[in-house]
Amino acid sequence: MMKTKIMIMTTTITSMNMKISLIRAAMGSLLLGGFLHSSFAQNTEQQDLGSSVVQAESPTHAILDDLREDDDLKGDKLEREISTTIAETIKNEPDVAIRSMGPAAARPVIKGLSGSHVELTEDGAFCGDMSATSPDHAVASEVLTAHRLRVLRGPHILAHSFSAAGGVVQVERRDIPFDDSLFHGYVAGYSESAQPGYATAVGVSTQVAGASLKGELSGRRMGDMETPDGTLKNTDIENGSGAVGAAYALGRFRFGASYRWFDSDYGIPGGFIGGHPNGVDIDLWKRDLTLRGLYVPANDARDTLDVTLRVNRYHHKEFEGKKGAVGAEFAVNQENLRLQKIMANLGPLFGVRLGAELDSRSGKMGGYVFTPPTQSYAGSAFAVASTSGWRGLEITVAARLGGAIFRPHESVVADKGTIENRNFGLWAFDAEFSQRVGVGKFLTLDVFRTTRAPTIEELYNQGPHLAAYTYERGYHKLNAESGYGSELEYRSYGDIFTWRATAHATYFLNYLAPRATGDTNWSQLLPIYQVSGDEAFLFGGSASVETVAERGIHATASASYVRGIYRNGNDSKNKWSDMPQIPPFKFHGELAYLWKHIRPSIYTDFALAQHKVDRYEERTPGYITFGLSTEIHWELALARYSLVFRADNLLDADVRNHLSRLKSVMSEKGRNFSALAKIEW
Repeated sequence: MMKTKIMIMTTTITSMNMKISLIRAAMGSLLLGGFLHSSFAQNTEQQDLGSSVVQAESPTHAILDDLREDDDLKGDKLEREISTTIAETIKNEPDVAIRSMGPAAARPVIKGLSGSHVELTEDGAFCGDMSATSPDHAVASEVLTAHRLRVLRGPHILAHSFSAAGGVVQVERRDIPFDDSLFHGYVAGYSESAQPGYATAVGVSTQVAGASLKGELSGRRMGDMETPDGTLKNTDIENGSGAVGAAYALGRFRFGASYRWFDSDYGIPGGFIGGHPNGVDIDLWKRDLTLRGLYVPANDARDTLDVTLRVNRYHHKEFEGKKGAVGAEFAVNQENLRLQKIMANLGPLFGVRLGAELDSRSGKMGGYVFTPPTQSYAGSAFAVASTSGWRGLEITVAARLGGAIFRPHESVVADKGTIENRNFGLWAFDAEFSQRVGVGKFLTLDVFRTTRAPTIEELYNQGPHLAAYTYERGYHKLNAESGYGSELEYRSYGDIFTWRATAHATYFLNYLAPRATGDTNWSQLLPIYQVSGDEAFLFGGSASVETVAERGIHATASASYVRGIYRNGNDSKNKWSDMPQIPPFKFHGELAYLWKHIRPSIYTDFALAQHKVDRYEERTPGYITFGLSTEIHWELALARYSLVFRADNLLDADVRNHLSRLKSVMSEKGRNFSALAKIEW
């Protein structure tokens, strides 16, 4: 889970003393110059939390925010988990699972919720792909170039999304280099055997004439996936991406811009009932232009005004077989304007965030797609603030208010009966109560209202989706999804170990998700999936524990469980039944030994069989896997070097991911040897 080392500095009567001026240079074969880093420190008054150090007068919620940030995947922890996709990299995080349709088309699932319930952001702005709309659509983001991955929880979700029940996966890239680095860079490479191939990335940041500049390139080429049952054909991946960014400071103002491109060519397997005979080859590209401005007042650097404009262009083609006929084509143009004001204190409130977002999206479809071209608009305002309560109780409240407008256009392929303008008013609310119940012990209750507007596909789609092996039916009369929920969390930080446990429940008044109807479109031989709004109830929990030793034996373990049931209003008996696509109970455990530069470990993953399934859903068996890893980190010539070797699924176990559309065809990756090498200066 985490190794907690938190230093929060307090104000002293004397002025701050500037401290630590460190110059780094990359030498040897790198010959890329030096890196300048400066920081400052103050005398502190500390409260001992076992291995943790926390400022005595810091608010409870401020402490918790810092502790939760330590759960993020960054630095050594991120390098330890790096894999093919973002979803596969964060799969061992509590409450996280993977929805997939082959190794490329993988997307995170949080607390049993997927699709539009889980938003992905890059540097705080929307990711801008179509991965939420269908299981065959990949996330257009390269994980090897990420600096940090974070699963956002609690009230701060509403600063990015209406879906308080789901979550936000934040990818930090630092494309606009708002920092004081004179010179910084990295070179990284990744390779594995279960999907033979490699990925590589190189990035550099520097300063020229007072401007901070960044450049980055990455490439990935991986072959078909190897499983215990053989090779799963047409699962190869070929990605390329790059970014350039610049930032400039002018007094209290900072201005920046970045441009990021991503190209991908990946396969969806076929050759079985319901799938295309020759599989489907998907070719996509994405372009993001981001402009950002900051105002930092002189009296308090924590009070900032942030304005971000992102212009996104996305294009996606689905070929029948290797570059055969175009079966489907999508083109999406999207613009997003985000304003955010952060205030350290506002009367009795602290950590105040006020903001607004405007979004315009134009979607066009071609080929064998039966969704009408649609223009949509969305706008929202949000606020997050904390205040002190009774005897150490801290209360954080967040709200998001807005709406969405859909304007479909007539099309020769779309059902004219579904062409109807729709408007949705949306509001979400989240209140979190955080109580310090002892030294290093925190109890938190989160109560929320969640909502989201239907997607274009959920409203208007009426036809086959060959790459997803489904015949999809939307419903243009759908209402906005809404529900109420809560989460209870307990955290304890001690001398020997730290642990956390959570329990959560969400009741949806109108849950939107495609479900198999049991009917078949015989002209296409595809199962029919229908979107309808029904009552639903999801509940579950997670727990994790970690020792705090910095040397010697180090152990971690985590477990997650979620259960979902729904009530179909069209059923005359009006009974509750199991929801589809709910992940089973899963466990991850690791035992490592920490030396100065080397960290060998053994680990295991297991999942129980999933028999709580929807009426037309297939059950999956449980599994258990074992693995080994060795990490080596050292510094030489003022550069930092990392090597990570992993051997996953050593016994070549047959793993069936319950959330995979391919689970009845082939298992997941078999025995897999992987290596990551990285140099950072």
